[in-house]
Amino acid sequence: SLFGFNDLASIHINKVLKTTLSDVDHVICVSNTCRENLVLRACLHPAFVSTIPNAVDTTRFTPDTSKRFPVNTINVVLLSRLVYRKGIDLLVKVIPLVCNKVNNVYFIIGGDGPKKLLLEEMCE
Repeated sequence: SLFGFNDLASIHINKVLKTTLSDVDHVICVSNTCRENLVLRACLHPAFVSTIPNAVDTTRFTPDTSKRFPVNTINVVLLSRLVYRKGIDLLVKVIPLVCNKVNNVYFIIGGDGPKKLLLEEMCE
């Protein structure tokens, strides 16, 4: 998580999490990082927090690689809200590095948010 522990907003949200989750039987997170952060921030016992990651059922969704455009490319797809806490600032720093090392990579980004302008500026 990109939230801190020592500024006023972070302290407040951590207290809200701790209070809100103090009487739950179990919590399910979408990633191990989310789980670890929640255990720390809400002071939950790790045994009461599980991870069930978002996933694609590959038996139902298998892209036809012959329809990939352009042919023989590596496509990196991101669908996200374009905000700081989703790591868009990091993405903007990494994309040029990857593009300089890999000739056939394309980034396909979908979403909206306050960091959209940052991505558009990077593209220019």
